[in-house]
Amino acid sequence: MNRKQLTLLTLISISVTIAFVLPKVIDDPLFTIKENPIESSPQVPQLTPSQLAEKQKYRLTSQELLAQIITMRDSLDARGVRKWGQVDFFESLKLIEIGDQLYLDTKYQQAIAQYNLALSRLRALENTAEATLDASIKSGLKSILQGEVYEAQKYAQTAITIAPDNPQATLLLRRSESLPKVLVHFRDATVHHDAGKLDLAKRQYQLALALDDNFFPAKTALKKINKTLLDRDFQSLMSLGWDKLEKNQFQGARNAFISAATLDKSKISVDKALLLLETRKQQYEVKIKMERARKLELDENWAQALQVYNDLIQLDGTLVQPRVKKINASIRSDLDRQTNVILSTPLALADKKTYEEAKVLLDNLLGIASSDVETPKLLSQIRDLEKLLEQSQTATEVIFQSDGQTEVTLLRVTKLGVFARKTVSLRPGKYSILGARTGFRDVLIEFTIDIGSNNVPIDVRCSETI
Repeated sequence: MNRKQLTLLTLISISVTIAFVLPKVIDDPLFTIKENPIESSPQVPQLTPSQLAEKQKYRLTSQELLAQIITMRDSLDARGVRKWGQVDFFESLKLIEIGDQLYLDTKYQQAIAQYNLALSRLRALENTAEATLDASIKSGLKSILQGEVYEAQKYAQTAITIAPDNPQATLLLRRSESLPKVLVHFRDATVHHDAGKLDLAKRQYQLALALDDNFFPAKTALKKINKTLLDRDFQSLMSLGWDKLEKNQFQGARNAFISAATLDKSKISVDKALLLLETRKQQYEVKIKMERARKLELDENWAQALQVYNDLIQLDGTLVQPRVKKINASIRSDLDRQTNVILSTPLALADKKTYEEAKVLLDNLLGIASSDVETPKLLSQIRDLEKLLEQSQTATEVIFQSDGQTEVTLLRVTKLGVFARKTVSLRPGKYSILGARTGFRDVLIEFTIDIGSNNVPIDVRCSETI
Protein backbone atom coordinates (compact mmCIF):
# COMPACT_ATOMS: atom_id res chain seq x y z
CA MET A 1 0.00 0.00 0.00
CA ASN A 2 1.51 3.29 -1.06
CA ARG A 3 1.62 6.49 0.88
CA LYS A 4 -1.29 8.20 -0.93
CA GLN A 5 -3.66 5.25 -0.28
CA LEU A 6 -2.78 5.24 3.45
CA THR A 7 -3.55 8.98 3.76
CA LEU A 8 -6.91 8.55 2.01
CA LEU A 9 -7.92 5.68 4.37
CA THR A 10 -7.12 7.83 7.46
CA LEU A 11 -9.31 10.70 6.28
CA ILE A 12 -12.29 8.32 5.68
CA SER A 13 -12.02 6.92 9.25
CA ILE A 14 -12.15 10.40 10.78
CA SER A 15 -15.21 11.35 8.77
CA VAL A 16 -17.16 8.26 9.93
CA THR A 17 -16.35 8.99 13.57
CA ILE A 18 -17.64 12.63 13.33
CA ALA A 19 -20.80 11.55 11.63
CA PHE A 20 -21.94 8.68 13.93
CA VAL A 21 -20.20 8.93 17.32
CA LEU A 22 -20.06 12.69 18.19
CA PRO A 23 -23.85 13.34 18.16
CA LYS A 24 -24.44 10.75 20.84
CA VAL A 25 -21.78 12.24 23.06
CA ILE A 26 -23.38 15.77 23.18
CA ASP A 27 -27.01 14.70 23.57
CA ASP A 28 -26.91 15.70 27.26
CA PRO A 29 -26.05 19.49 27.76
CA LEU A 30 -23.32 20.50 30.15
CA PHE A 31 -25.51 23.21 31.85
CA THR A 32 -29.00 24.56 31.50
CA ILE A 33 -30.20 28.19 31.34
CA LYS A 34 -33.25 29.16 33.28
CA GLU A 35 -35.36 31.71 31.61
CA ASN A 36 -36.93 34.14 34.03
CA PRO A 37 -39.65 36.37 32.78
CA ILE A 38 -38.40 40.00 32.18
CA GLU A 39 -39.93 42.55 34.51
CA SER A 40 -41.30 45.52 32.71
CA SER A 41 -39.36 48.83 33.53
CA PRO A 42 -41.18 52.11 33.90
CA GLN A 43 -41.71 53.91 30.66
CA VAL A 44 -39.39 56.99 29.97
CA PRO A 45 -41.44 59.88 28.83
CA GLN A 46 -40.83 60.72 25.23
CA LEU A 47 -39.52 64.35 24.46
CA THR A 48 -41.11 66.36 21.81
CA PRO A 49 -38.96 67.67 18.95
CA SER A 50 -39.12 71.21 20.34
CA GLN A 51 -37.91 70.03 23.73
CA LEU A 52 -35.04 68.16 22.09
CA ALA A 53 -34.08 71.28 20.16
CA GLU A 54 -34.14 73.36 23.35
CA LYS A 55 -31.85 70.94 25.17
CA GLN A 56 -29.53 70.90 22.17
CA LYS A 57 -29.41 74.71 22.31
CA TYR A 58 -28.59 74.75 26.06
CA ARG A 59 -25.89 72.13 25.50
CA LEU A 60 -24.26 74.24 22.75
CA THR A 61 -24.46 77.38 24.91
CA SER A 62 -22.77 75.52 27.75
CA GLN A 63 -20.00 74.36 25.46
CA GLU A 64 -19.43 77.90 24.14
CA LEU A 65 -19.22 79.26 27.68
CA LEU A 66 -16.81 76.50 28.62
CA ALA A 67 -14.58 77.39 25.67
CA GLN A 68 -14.42 81.03 26.84
CA ILE A 69 -13.84 79.96 30.42
CA ILE A 70 -10.98 77.64 29.51
CA THR A 71 -9.28 80.32 27.39
CA MET A 72 -9.60 82.93 30.13
CA ARG A 73 -8.61 80.48 32.87
CA ASP A 74 -5.44 79.45 31.04
CA SER A 75 -4.58 83.07 30.27
CA LEU A 76 -4.89 84.07 33.93
CA ASP A 77 -2.96 81.03 35.03
CA ALA A 78 -0.13 81.99 32.69
CA ARG A 79 -0.12 85.48 34.24
CA GLY A 80 0.43 84.08 37.70
CA VAL A 81 -3.07 84.62 39.02
CA ARG A 82 -2.46 82.11 41.81
CA LYS A 83 0.00 84.61 43.32
CA TRP A 84 -2.02 87.81 43.18
CA GLY A 85 -5.69 86.62 42.91
CA GLN A 86 -5.67 83.17 44.46
CA VAL A 87 -8.95 83.34 46.41
CA ASP A 88 -11.11 84.68 43.56
CA PHE A 89 -9.46 82.32 41.08
CA PHE A 90 -10.16 79.21 43.22
CA GLU A 91 -13.76 80.34 43.73
CA SER A 92 -14.07 80.59 39.95
CA LEU A 93 -12.72 77.06 39.56
CA LYS A 94 -15.23 75.80 42.14
CA LEU A 95 -18.06 77.37 40.18
CA ILE A 96 -16.77 75.65 37.04
CA GLU A 97 -16.77 72.26 38.83
CA ILE A 98 -20.38 72.77 39.95
CA GLY A 99 -21.33 73.73 36.41
CA ASP A 100 -19.59 70.63 35.07
CA GLN A 101 -21.57 68.33 37.40
CA LEU A 102 -24.84 69.98 36.43
CA TYR A 103 -23.90 69.59 32.79
CA LEU A 104 -23.25 65.89 33.30
CA ASP A 105 -26.66 65.63 34.95
CA THR A 106 -28.07 67.25 31.81
CA LYS A 107 -29.18 70.23 33.86
CA TYR A 108 -27.98 72.59 31.20
CA GLN A 109 -29.74 75.75 32.31
CA GLN A 110 -28.34 75.50 35.81
CA ALA A 111 -24.90 74.65 34.39
CA ILE A 112 -25.08 77.75 32.16
CA ALA A 113 -25.85 79.91 35.22
CA GLN A 114 -22.78 78.56 37.05
CA TYR A 115 -20.61 78.99 33.98
CA ASN A 116 -21.72 82.60 33.54
CA LEU A 117 -20.99 83.32 37.18
CA ALA A 118 -17.51 81.76 36.84
CA LEU A 119 -16.86 83.71 33.64
CA SER A 120 -17.82 86.96 35.36
CA ARG A 121 -15.39 86.18 38.17
CA LEU A 122 -12.61 85.46 35.66
CA ARG A 123 -13.29 88.67 33.76
CA ALA A 124 -13.13 90.57 37.02
CA LEU A 125 -9.77 88.94 37.64
CA GLU A 126 -8.60 90.05 34.18
CA ASN A 127 -9.52 93.63 35.01
CA THR A 128 -7.81 93.20 38.36
CA ALA A 129 -4.68 91.99 36.54
CA GLU A 130 -4.40 95.23 34.55
CA ALA A 131 -5.03 97.34 37.63
CA THR A 132 -2.56 95.25 39.64
CA LEU A 133 0.03 95.62 36.87
CA ASP A 134 -0.31 99.40 36.83
CA ALA A 135 -0.29 99.60 40.61
CA SER A 136 2.75 97.32 40.89
CA ILE A 137 4.72 99.37 38.35
CA LYS A 138 3.85 102.64 40.11
CA SER A 139 4.59 101.25 43.55
CA GLY A 140 7.81 99.67 42.31
CA LEU A 141 9.02 102.97 40.83
CA LYS A 142 8.16 104.73 44.08
CA SER A 143 10.09 102.12 46.07
CA ILE A 144 13.14 102.58 43.82
CA LEU A 145 12.93 106.33 44.31
CA GLN A 146 12.84 105.81 48.09
CA GLY A 147 15.64 103.23 48.00
CA GLU A 148 13.46 100.37 49.27
CA VAL A 149 15.10 97.34 47.68
CA TYR A 150 12.82 94.56 48.97
CA GLU A 151 9.59 96.36 48.12
CA ALA A 152 10.86 97.38 44.67
CA GLN A 153 11.84 93.83 43.80
CA LYS A 154 8.51 92.46 45.13
CA TYR A 155 6.47 94.84 42.98
CA ALA A 156 8.72 94.14 40.00
CA GLN A 157 8.18 90.38 40.35
CA THR A 158 4.42 90.87 40.50
CA ALA A 159 4.45 93.08 37.41
CA ILE A 160 6.67 90.76 35.38
CA THR A 161 4.53 87.75 36.43
CA ILE A 162 1.37 89.46 35.16
CA ALA A 163 2.95 90.78 31.96
CA PRO A 164 6.29 89.13 31.06
CA ASP A 165 6.52 91.03 27.78
CA ASN A 166 5.49 94.42 29.12
CA PRO A 167 8.38 96.92 28.54
CA GLN A 168 7.64 98.86 31.73
CA ALA A 169 7.56 95.69 33.81
CA THR A 170 10.81 94.51 32.22
CA LEU A 171 12.47 97.86 32.94
CA LEU A 172 11.18 97.86 36.50
CA LEU A 173 12.61 94.39 37.09
CA ARG A 174 16.01 95.39 35.69
CA ARG A 175 16.08 98.56 37.78
CA SER A 176 15.05 96.73 40.96
CA GLU A 177 17.80 94.15 40.43
CA SER A 178 20.47 96.85 40.04
CA LEU A 179 19.11 98.98 42.90
CA PRO A 180 21.41 97.56 45.65
CA LYS A 181 24.58 98.55 43.72
CA VAL A 182 23.03 101.85 42.68
CA LEU A 183 22.37 102.71 46.33
CA VAL A 184 25.98 101.87 47.28
CA HIS A 185 27.35 104.32 44.71
CA PHE A 186 24.76 106.93 45.61
CA ARG A 187 25.59 106.78 49.32
CA ASP A 188 29.33 106.97 48.63
CA ALA A 189 28.70 109.97 46.40
CA THR A 190 26.70 111.66 49.14
CA VAL A 191 29.53 111.16 51.63
CA HIS A 192 32.08 112.66 49.20
CA HIS A 193 29.71 115.50 48.37
CA ASP A 194 29.24 116.40 52.04
CA ALA A 195 33.02 116.29 52.52
CA GLY A 196 33.52 118.73 49.64
CA LYS A 197 35.22 116.15 47.43
CA LEU A 198 33.18 117.11 44.43
CA ASP A 199 35.16 115.26 41.76
CA LEU A 200 34.93 111.97 43.69
CA ALA A 201 31.24 112.57 44.32
CA LYS A 202 30.65 113.20 40.63
CA ARG A 203 32.36 109.94 39.73
CA GLN A 204 30.15 107.93 42.12
CA TYR A 205 26.98 109.59 40.81
CA GLN A 206 28.05 108.66 37.29
CA LEU A 207 28.64 105.03 38.33
CA ALA A 208 25.16 104.92 39.86
CA LEU A 209 23.59 106.28 36.69
CA ALA A 210 25.61 103.85 34.58
CA LEU A 211 23.67 101.08 36.35
CA ASP A 212 20.33 102.92 36.27
CA ASP A 213 20.18 106.04 34.14
CA ASN A 214 16.63 106.73 35.43
CA PHE A 215 17.57 106.93 39.12
CA PHE A 216 16.23 110.41 39.78
CA PRO A 217 18.10 111.20 43.03
CA ALA A 218 21.45 110.57 41.32
CA LYS A 219 20.35 112.55 38.26
CA THR A 220 19.37 115.53 40.38
CA ALA A 221 22.50 115.37 42.51
CA LEU A 222 24.77 115.03 39.46
CA LYS A 223 23.12 118.01 37.79
CA LYS A 224 23.65 120.06 40.94
CA ILE A 225 27.26 118.99 41.38
CA ASN A 226 27.99 119.65 37.70
CA LYS A 227 26.66 123.17 38.17
CA THR A 228 28.86 123.62 41.24
CA LEU A 229 31.93 122.28 39.41
CA LEU A 230 31.12 124.44 36.42
CA ASP A 231 30.92 127.56 38.59
CA ARG A 232 34.14 126.58 40.34
CA ASP A 233 36.04 126.05 37.10
CA PHE A 234 34.53 129.19 35.61
CA GLN A 235 35.62 131.34 38.53
CA SER A 236 39.07 129.71 38.52
CA LEU A 237 39.58 130.55 34.84
CA MET A 238 38.28 134.08 35.29
CA SER A 239 40.65 134.62 38.23
CA LEU A 240 43.52 133.29 36.14
CA GLY A 241 42.55 135.67 33.34
CA TRP A 242 42.48 138.70 35.62
CA ASP A 243 45.85 137.72 37.10
CA LYS A 244 47.37 137.44 33.62
CA LEU A 245 45.84 140.76 32.66
CA GLU A 246 47.38 142.51 35.67
CA LYS A 247 50.77 141.18 34.55
CA ASN A 248 50.15 142.42 30.98
CA GLN A 249 50.18 138.80 29.74
CA PHE A 250 47.42 139.48 27.29
CA GLN A 251 47.46 136.22 25.30
CA GLY A 252 47.36 134.17 28.50
CA ALA A 253 44.49 136.31 29.78
CA ARG A 254 42.62 135.92 26.50
CA ASN A 255 43.03 132.12 26.57
CA ALA A 256 41.70 131.97 30.14
CA PHE A 257 38.67 134.17 29.40
CA ILE A 258 37.81 132.23 26.23
CA SER A 259 38.09 128.93 28.12
CA ALA A 260 35.73 130.35 30.74
CA ALA A 261 33.30 131.31 27.97
CA THR A 262 33.21 127.71 26.72
CA LEU A 263 32.01 126.64 30.17
CA ASP A 264 29.21 129.20 30.34
CA LYS A 265 28.45 131.30 27.28
CA SER A 266 25.65 133.11 29.09
CA LYS A 267 28.03 134.90 31.45
CA ILE A 268 28.14 138.61 30.61
CA SER A 269 31.27 138.96 32.72
CA VAL A 270 33.32 137.15 30.04
CA ASP A 271 32.32 139.63 27.35
CA LYS A 272 33.14 142.52 29.66
CA ALA A 273 36.48 140.96 30.53
CA LEU A 274 37.40 140.48 26.87
CA LEU A 275 36.38 144.07 26.08
CA LEU A 276 38.47 145.37 28.96
CA LEU A 277 41.35 143.16 27.84
CA GLU A 278 41.34 144.77 24.38
CA THR A 279 41.30 148.23 25.93
CA ARG A 280 44.10 147.42 28.34
CA LYS A 281 46.10 145.74 25.61
CA GLN A 282 45.79 148.77 23.35
CA GLN A 283 46.71 151.11 26.18
CA TYR A 284 49.70 148.94 26.99
CA GLU A 285 50.80 148.84 23.36
CA VAL A 286 50.45 152.62 23.12
CA LYS A 287 52.49 153.03 26.30
CA ILE A 288 55.24 150.68 25.08
CA LYS A 289 55.37 152.34 21.65
CA MET A 290 55.47 155.82 23.16
CA GLU A 291 58.33 154.75 25.42
CA ARG A 292 60.13 153.29 22.42
CA ALA A 293 59.56 156.47 20.41
CA ARG A 294 60.89 158.56 23.29
CA LYS A 295 64.04 156.43 23.46
CA LEU A 296 64.46 156.75 19.70
CA GLU A 297 64.17 160.51 20.03
CA LEU A 298 66.79 160.54 22.77
CA ASP A 299 69.02 158.49 20.47
CA GLU A 300 68.14 160.98 17.68
CA ASN A 301 66.77 158.20 15.46
CA TRP A 302 64.08 160.50 14.13
CA ALA A 303 62.98 158.44 11.14
CA GLN A 304 62.26 155.42 13.33
CA ALA A 305 60.51 157.57 15.94
CA LEU A 306 58.33 159.05 13.19
CA GLN A 307 57.38 155.54 12.02
CA VAL A 308 56.31 154.62 15.55
CA TYR A 309 54.08 157.69 15.80
CA ASN A 310 52.50 156.87 12.43
CA ASP A 311 51.81 153.32 13.64
CA LEU A 312 50.14 154.64 16.78
CA ILE A 313 47.92 157.02 14.82
CA GLN A 314 46.92 154.17 12.53
CA LEU A 315 46.16 152.03 15.58
CA ASP A 316 43.94 154.69 17.13
CA GLY A 317 43.26 157.90 15.26
CA THR A 318 41.89 159.57 18.40
CA LEU A 319 45.27 159.53 20.17
CA VAL A 320 46.47 163.10 20.72
CA GLN A 321 50.02 162.66 22.03
CA PRO A 322 51.36 160.73 19.01
CA ARG A 323 49.95 163.43 16.69
CA VAL A 324 51.72 166.20 18.64
CA LYS A 325 54.97 164.26 18.83
CA LYS A 326 54.79 163.45 15.15
CA ILE A 327 55.16 167.12 14.15
CA ASN A 328 58.59 167.52 15.77
CA ALA A 329 59.70 164.03 14.75
CA SER A 330 58.75 164.74 11.14
CA ILE A 331 60.79 168.00 11.06
CA ARG A 332 63.78 166.43 12.73
CA SER A 333 63.60 163.34 10.54
CA ASP A 334 63.57 165.50 7.41
CA LEU A 335 66.54 167.62 8.62
CA ASP A 336 68.40 164.48 9.59
CA ARG A 337 67.79 162.98 6.15
CA GLN A 338 68.96 166.14 4.32
CA THR A 339 72.08 166.36 6.47
CA ASN A 340 72.97 162.73 5.89
CA VAL A 341 72.50 163.16 2.13
CA ILE A 342 74.91 166.11 2.00
CA LEU A 343 77.44 164.47 4.29
CA SER A 344 77.34 161.31 2.17
CA THR A 345 77.72 163.23 -1.15
CA PRO A 346 80.09 166.13 -0.35
CA LEU A 347 80.92 166.78 -4.01
CA ALA A 348 77.33 167.91 -4.53
CA LEU A 349 78.36 171.14 -2.78
CA ALA A 350 80.25 172.06 -5.94
CA ASP A 351 76.80 173.03 -7.22
CA LYS A 352 76.08 176.58 -6.07
CA LYS A 353 72.39 175.95 -5.39
CA THR A 354 73.17 172.87 -3.35
CA TYR A 355 75.80 174.81 -1.44
CA GLU A 356 73.31 177.56 -0.56
CA GLU A 357 70.73 174.98 0.54
CA ALA A 358 73.35 173.37 2.73
CA LYS A 359 74.07 176.70 4.40
CA VAL A 360 70.36 177.16 5.16
CA LEU A 361 70.26 173.62 6.51
CA LEU A 362 73.20 174.41 8.77
CA ASP A 363 71.42 177.50 10.13
CA ASN A 364 68.34 175.35 10.93
CA LEU A 365 70.48 172.80 12.71
CA LEU A 366 72.19 175.51 14.71
CA GLY A 367 68.79 176.86 15.72
CA ILE A 368 67.73 173.48 17.05
CA ALA A 369 71.04 172.90 18.83
CA SER A 370 70.58 176.11 20.83
CA SER A 371 67.92 174.40 22.98
CA ASP A 372 68.70 172.83 26.34
CA VAL A 373 68.19 169.32 25.02
CA GLU A 374 71.37 167.30 24.76
CA THR A 375 71.81 166.24 21.14
CA PRO A 376 75.25 164.74 20.58
CA LYS A 377 74.35 163.37 17.17
CA LEU A 378 73.02 166.75 16.00
CA LEU A 379 76.11 168.53 17.24
CA SER A 380 78.29 166.06 15.42
CA GLN A 381 76.27 166.63 12.24
CA ILE A 382 76.68 170.41 12.63
CA ARG A 383 80.44 170.10 13.02
CA ASP A 384 80.70 167.79 10.03
CA LEU A 385 78.50 170.04 7.88
CA GLU A 386 80.38 173.19 8.84
CA LYS A 387 83.68 171.55 8.02
CA LEU A 388 82.30 170.18 4.77
CA LEU A 389 80.97 173.58 3.69
CA GLU A 390 84.31 175.15 4.40
CA GLN A 391 86.29 172.46 2.62
CA SER A 392 83.96 172.57 -0.36
CA GLN A 393 85.07 176.13 -0.98
CA THR A 394 88.78 175.54 -0.39
CA ALA A 395 90.76 175.17 -3.65
CA THR A 396 93.30 172.41 -4.14
CA GLU A 397 96.35 172.68 -6.44
CA VAL A 398 96.14 170.20 -9.29
CA ILE A 399 99.17 169.46 -11.52
CA PHE A 400 98.60 168.82 -15.24
CA GLN A 401 101.29 167.38 -17.52
CA SER A 402 101.34 167.37 -21.35
CA ASP A 403 103.72 167.03 -24.35
CA GLY A 404 103.84 170.74 -25.25
CA GLN A 405 102.00 170.03 -28.52
CA THR A 406 98.49 169.20 -27.29
CA GLU A 407 95.96 172.01 -26.85
CA VAL A 408 94.44 171.48 -23.39
CA THR A 409 91.04 172.84 -22.22
CA LEU A 410 89.52 172.42 -18.74
CA LEU A 411 85.90 172.25 -19.76
CA ARG A 412 83.48 174.73 -18.17
CA VAL A 413 86.43 176.28 -16.33
CA THR A 414 89.24 177.65 -18.52
CA LYS A 415 91.47 177.04 -21.57
CA LEU A 416 94.93 175.94 -20.46
CA GLY A 417 96.61 175.93 -23.87
CA VAL A 418 99.83 174.06 -24.79
CA PHE A 419 102.22 173.21 -21.98
CA ALA A 420 104.45 170.59 -20.55
CA ARG A 421 103.48 171.15 -16.89
CA LYS A 422 100.95 173.47 -15.30
CA THR A 423 99.44 173.85 -11.78
CA VAL A 424 95.81 174.98 -11.39
CA SER A 425 93.85 175.64 -8.14
CA LEU A 426 90.47 173.88 -8.21
CA ARG A 427 87.72 173.49 -5.63
CA PRO A 428 86.45 169.98 -4.89
CA GLY A 429 84.18 168.61 -7.59
CA LYS A 430 84.03 166.66 -10.80
CA TYR A 431 85.85 167.99 -13.87
CA SER A 432 86.51 167.12 -17.50
CA ILE A 433 89.70 168.08 -19.45
CA LEU A 434 90.05 167.90 -23.25
CA GLY A 435 93.26 167.46 -25.24
CA ALA A 436 93.35 168.22 -29.00
CA ARG A 437 96.14 168.04 -31.68
CA THR A 438 96.01 168.18 -35.42
CA GLY A 439 96.39 164.74 -36.97
CA PHE A 440 95.76 162.97 -33.71
CA ARG A 441 92.66 161.62 -31.98
CA ASP A 442 91.24 163.91 -29.22
CA VAL A 443 91.63 162.85 -25.61
CA LEU A 444 88.90 163.44 -22.92
CA ILE A 445 89.74 162.81 -19.30
CA GLU A 446 87.24 163.02 -16.39
CA PHE A 447 88.56 163.39 -12.86
CA THR A 448 87.38 164.24 -9.36
CA ILE A 449 88.89 166.59 -6.82
CA ASP A 450 88.04 165.12 -3.42
CA ILE A 451 87.78 167.22 -0.28
CA GLY A 452 90.94 167.04 1.81
CA SER A 453 92.71 164.58 -0.49
CA ASN A 454 96.09 164.78 -2.27
CA ASN A 455 95.55 164.62 -6.01
CA VAL A 456 98.07 162.90 -8.29
CA PRO A 457 99.27 164.68 -11.47
CA ILE A 458 96.99 164.37 -14.50
CA ASP A 459 98.66 163.66 -17.88
CA VAL A 460 96.91 165.06 -20.96
CA ARG A 461 98.37 164.42 -24.45
CA CYS A 462 97.24 163.22 -27.85
CA SER A 463 99.36 160.30 -28.99
CA GLU A 464 97.10 158.25 -31.27
CA THR A 465 97.41 159.35 -34.90
CA ILE A 466 94.47 159.48 -37.25
